[in-house]
Amino acid sequence: MANNFENPELFQQVAVLAAARYPFERSDAKLLAFSENATYLIFDPETNERLCVMRVGRPGYHTLEEYESEIAWLRQINDYTPLKVANPIPAEDGSYIQQVELEGTTYYCVATEFLTGTTLEQDDNPAAAPQHFEMLGEVTAYLHRQTEIWNGTKDIKRFHWDTENMIGENAIWGDWHAYPDMTDEEVAKIEQCCEIIKRRLDRYGKTPQNYGVIHADLRDTNILVEGDAIKVIDFDDFGFGWHVHDLASALTFIEERDEVPDLVNAWLTGYRKVLPFTDTDFVEIDTFILQRRIQMLAWMASHQDSTPVQGYMQGYMEGTMGLVDRYLRLFG
Repeated sequence: MANNFENPELFQQVAVLAAARYPFERSDAKLLAFSENATYLIFDPETNERLCVMRVGRPGYHTLEEYESEIAWLRQINDYTPLKVANPIPAEDGSYIQQVELEGTTYYCVATEFLTGTTLEQDDNPAAAPQHFEMLGEVTAYLHRQTEIWNGTKDIKRFHWDTENMIGENAIWGDWHAYPDMTDEEVAKIEQCCEIIKRRLDRYGKTPQNYGVIHADLRDTNILVEGDAIKVIDFDDFGFGWHVHDLASALTFIEERDEVPDLVNAWLTGYRKVLPFTDTDFVEIDTFILQRRIQMLAWMASHQDSTPVQGYMQGYMEGTMGLVDRYLRLFG
C-alpha cells in the first residue's frame, strides 16, 4: 500500500481546487483527518461558516464506480432508515464526484454536508459505554436491514471484506507480516490462527442473512448524537462483508479489554431490537474479533509514520497475543 503521508500539501491543494467548483462565494480548507483519504472542513475564511466536508480519496484506493456506489447508498439510508447521514453536495455543474488532475494524478473528491453533534467517543463517562454499544448495535441493524431489502445492492461496486482481502497475503490493507518487530513465535501463532479463521468462516459461509453491504468501520467515533438524532459518518470503508464484522469493527483497538463481553452483550441487545442474531452467528464472534485485530496489524504497518497510529501501536502486539493465545485455547 502506498504511504498516505508522503505529500500532505498536495492533498490540501486538491481540496482547495475541488472546493472552487462549488457555488461558494469563497472557501478555504482545514485538514480534519488523514487515513485512507484526506478529509477537510471547507469553510468561509471571512465568516468561518462551515460550508461542507470535502474528502480527497487516496489515488488507487477507490474507483469512480465505487464512489458512485457510496453516494447511492447514502441516499437510501436517509430515505429508508431512521438514521441520518451526510448528504452529498452537488458542484456547480450538478456532479457529485470531482476529478481533480494534479501532477499527472487523478484525485476523486466528494463534498458532503457538515453534520453537527457529539461523537459517542467524546462522552468521557466510562459507565456510558454499554449504552453506547447498545446504540451501535441498533444503528448497525438498521443499516443491515436496509441493504437486505434494497434491490440496488446488486449494483454496488465495492470491496469484499472477506478473509483473503482482510488477512490474506494480498490483503487490501497489506500483509500483517509487515508489522514491525514480531518474533518468529508470534508470527507462527498468528499464522495458525489465520488458518483456523479461514476454515471456520468457510464453514460459516456467505448467505443473504449473514453477508451483504456493511459499513465496516462502525465505531463510536463514527456515530454523532444530537438530541434524538443519530447520525452515521465515514463510509469510506463500506463494502460487502459478513454482518458480524460490523460488531468486530466496533471493538477496534479495545478487543483485549476486560469489559468487552459486556460491550458485546450490549451491542447484541441493540441489534436484536431490529434484526435477529442467531446462535450460529454468536459462536463466530471471537473469530471475527480476532480477524479484525489481525487486519489492523497490516493497516498500522502501512501507517506507522502517523502520530495517531504510533499511539495505537503502544501495547498492541501484547494485547494481540493475549487474544491469539485465548483463541488457540478455544479453537486450536
